[in-house]
Amino acid sequence: MTNERNISIDVLPLGELAANCYLVAKNGSNKVVCIDPGAEGEKLLAYLKDKEFALEMILLTHAHVDHIGAVAELKKCFPEVPLVLHREEEIALKDPERNLSCFFSEIITLGGADRLLEDGETFEAAGLNWTVLWTPGHTSGGACYLATDPITSEQALFTGDTLFKESIGRTDFPGGNYEALLKSIREKLLTLPDHLKVYPGHGDDSSVGYEKEFNPYARLC
Repeated sequence: MTNERNISIDVLPLGELAANCYLVAKNGSNKVVCIDPGAEGEKLLAYLKDKEFALEMILLTHAHVDHIGAVAELKKCFPEVPLVLHREEEIALKDPERNLSCFFSEIITLGGADRLLEDGETFEAAGLNWTVLWTPGHTSGGACYLATDPITSEQALFTGDTLFKESIGRTDFPGGNYEALLKSIREKLLTLPDHLKVYPGHGDDSSVGYEKEFNPYARLC
């Protein structure tokens, strides 16, 4: 668990690709947003139950198989909880080639999202304010999410497979575009405050300032 002073973040690396699933809440509240439930649905459901979390939203940074593999199990248990992602990414929920599940043992074909987001849109969930940063490049509809505590203005950034610690996402999958990814990182992420913590889709957390200094791709942006 990572605790900002007013934002609680539980990190569960799930599945054979160890994609980070984040359970994000306002400290002191049991309402959580689940970001990228990628696999091991039973483990995730048991964790929610053990922590007595109340699931309020399933939020996807993008719809690759390692980030959506447990969505169906969550929706089966919590049909009223909305599945939310960027508008440009919805097609991948239904297309095994675009979500890459056709290359794995289990084909994933999900129904549509309950809510589709636009670039720059803001919404409230789990007691926090969220801002959508559309960052195409890894996929056409990939998005990052900036969570803000409404009282203290403390923030956390969830980057999916757009930006990793000292690296960036692949661009050789359907909908990928290397130049678009660099543009997204340059214009949407590296312009944010240096102290802002970054929580990627795989690997360790980081900060905007750290990535500016140590990420080799930042020099190309």
